[in-house]
Amino acid sequence: MLAENLPIDLGLLIANLPIFLLVMGFTCLAPLFRGRLKPLSYILIAAGFVVGIAALVLVYVLFSSGRYDPFTLGILTVAGLMLFLRPVKNIRWAALVAFVIGAAAAYYAYLAFQVTTTVLIIVFVAATLLLYLLFKFAEDLIGIVGAILSFPPIAIIIGTICVVQAILMLMGQSLVAFIPPIRL
Repeated sequence: MLAENLPIDLGLLIANLPIFLLVMGFTCLAPLFRGRLKPLSYILIAAGFVVGIAALVLVYVLFSSGRYDPFTLGILTVAGLMLFLRPVKNIRWAALVAFVIGAAAAYYAYLAFQVTTTVLIIVFVAATLLLYLLFKFAEDLIGIVGAILSFPPIAIIIGTICVVQAILMLMGQSLVAFIPPIRL
């Protein structure tokens, strides 16, 4: 299982899941800090990136072990994605990755087949363009999801849900108990 291979102890996070949800909730509320408190917002965004990664790993571990209700896993997933994608959505990496892989493809084509320069240029251009289109689509998709989840009203709602769920978990309840069942 993944939990045994990680360098950190996830058992501590699992045992203190309500506290972790509180931390996630407060880092989700970074858009609230403006004006003089803007540096605090940047600190929360940087800390939120690490917390988001930990949340996504925690979701995987909890899901694979069958613990916790799906509602808590959903909250962790959405908040973890938001915290992870908030700073990542602005990074433009598709061209760099496509260039590096295109250059590596041309290099290996030269090593394996000893082809001419024209063929190397064709291999480089074809690999670079194909991979750029693929990675640009992924980059745009990440940007869209990150922008939607990082939109301040949505981020505040997600953060508030995390805090409320954490408080209810500390009291031995869940937010799902307050949602009426859907009857078809």
